[in-house]
This record gives sequence, C-alpha cells and structure tokens, in this order.
Amino acid sequence: MIYTTIRLICLACCTTLLVAGCQPITPPMSFPPTPAVETMEQGDRLAVSTQEGGVRIDVYSERGIGAAQVRFPSSLFGSTNAEPIVVAFHLQGLEQAVFDNGEQRLELSVSSHDPFVVTQSLFTREGVQSLTEADALWARVEIIAENGELATIPLRQGCIEVTLPAGFLNAHHPVLSLRWIDFYR
Repeated sequence: MIYTTIRLICLACCTTLLVAGCQPITPPMSFPPTPAVETMEQGDRLAVSTQEGGVRIDVYSERGIGAAQVRFPSSLFGSTNAEPIVVAFHLQGLEQAVFDNGEQRLELSVSSHDPFVVTQSLFTREGVQSLTEADALWARVEIIAENGELATIPLRQGCIEVTLPAGFLNAHHPVLSLRWIDFYR
C-alpha cells in the first residue's frame, strides 16, 4: 500500500512536469536595441530616434562647439538597403561638421551668406577628395526653418539637416563620431 501511494505521487509529479514542460513559452517582448550616445561637452545633447524609414539624430549644443559618438546596434544594418541616417543640427549655422566612421571622415560646411554654398571633403587612407553633388558619397544638406521663418543663416528657429550618404555606416562601421562648430557661437 505504501508503495502504491509512492508510485501515485511519483506519477502525479511526472505528469505535472510533462504538462508544464509542454506549455508554450511566450518570449519576452523585444524592443529594438537603441544606439548608445556619448557627448564630450557639458551642454551638448543628442536625441536619437529610430523608426521605419531611417534614423534621426538631433544635435543640441549650448556652446555651438561640440563632439559626440553614436554606437549603433549591428541589427540596424541587417538589410542590404540601409536606412538613411539624418543628423539635424539645431544651430544657427554650420561652419564645420565632421562625420567619422573609423575608415572615412566626411567634412562639410555651409557658408554663412546667400546662396549658402555647401562644401564637402572625404578623407580616407588614400587621401583627400573634394566632393560634388554628383558623387555617391555626397551628403545632402538642407536648411529647415520653423514657424514661418526664412531658411537662412543665421537660422533663428529650425535646424540644418545632413543626410549621410548610403552605406557610410554599416555593420562593419557601426560607430559614428561627430564634431560640429556653429558660426554663431
């Protein structure tokens, strides 16, 4: 009788374990990994948002001179068609902006007088190349004014948006180092 009771208890435990082991496991909710941001100067702030259609980095700088580094998760570059990366400088002007991916360094500036000419250079191990709008590594630059203001420099309200060239950042180069200088600091 005692052996029958022990067998029934063992059978009940085994059945419970089998039933519990067959239950579907709901994976924890996964959120897309967020880029890690490090600013170099007090008073500088970067807001990074990833959404369908690309990545946006909003740069705010009290002094108008600063530097930062953004480390993107490798999962961001999983597809062959990398999403555009837009860097929006909330400054009055852009005397210089530097984008470095560890292998290439893109430097650009926007003149402070009309017609606000954009100049760009690409630095690689092979040397320096002046870029034109026809080059694949040209970054698109746009002055975006807000609240009915004119898209002019000095920019009172708005930002200067720089869309980095396709493939500038990828799974092999997921870190973007930034430096910027505002004309009006």
